[in-house]
Amino acid sequence: MNRTTPLRVKIDLTFFIIQTFCILGLLLIRNYDYMKSAITDPIFWLIYVILEYKQKWIIPIYVRIVVVISMTTNDFLGELFNLYVTSVLFDRVQHIFGTYSMTLWSFFIIQQFAKTKILHKKLIVILFILLSTSLGALYEIFEFIQDIVFKPKIKNQPSLLDTDLDLISDLSGGIIALCHFLLSRRLRTFIGHIKSPIKI
Repeated sequence: MNRTTPLRVKIDLTFFIIQTFCILGLLLIRNYDYMKSAITDPIFWLIYVILEYKQKWIIPIYVRIVVVISMTTNDFLGELFNLYVTSVLFDRVQHIFGTYSMTLWSFFIIQQFAKTKILHKKLIVILFILLSTSLGALYEIFEFIQDIVFKPKIKNQPSLLDTDLDLISDLSGGIIALCHFLLSRRLRTFIGHIKSPIKI
C-alpha cells in the first residue's frame, strides 16, 4: 500500500462528511436548487476515487487537498451560507481558486491517462492555458443547462457581465496555477506518479 493512502482516505472521508452535512443543511432550509448542485460534487469525486483506485492514478496530496477545499467552499460557503448572493467578491475568488485547483488536477490526470510525463516548458504553458479556459467554458455551459432545465429562483448566470467576469476569473486561476507549478517543479508539492517512462 502506498504510504500516502491513509492520508488520501482521510481527506476523502472528511470531504464526504462535510458534503453530507452541507446537503442536509440545504435540505433543512428547503433550498432545493442549491441542494441539487451540492450533490454533484460528491458524485463527481466518488467517480474519480473509483477510477483512481482502478487505474492506480495518484495525484499529489497538495492537489487533492486544494480540489476538495474548492468543492467544499463552493457548496458550504457559497450555497449553504449563501455567499454567492450576499458577496460579489466571493464568486470571483471561488472561480479563481476553483479553476486553479482543477487545472492542476486535470494536468496530473492527463499525464497519467496518457502515460506521459510532460516536461517541455512551452507545452506546459499551452496546456495550462487551454485547460483553464476549457474548464471555465464547460462550467459556464453546465450553469446554463442548470438554469434552462431546473429554472432556479436565483439563476447561475444572471447576466452576460457575470458570465464574462467568471471566464476572466477562470483564466486568472489557470495562470496562477501555471505560475505556481513552474515555480515549484522541483519541490515535493508537485511530484507526479507517471506509470510510463515516456516524456515530452
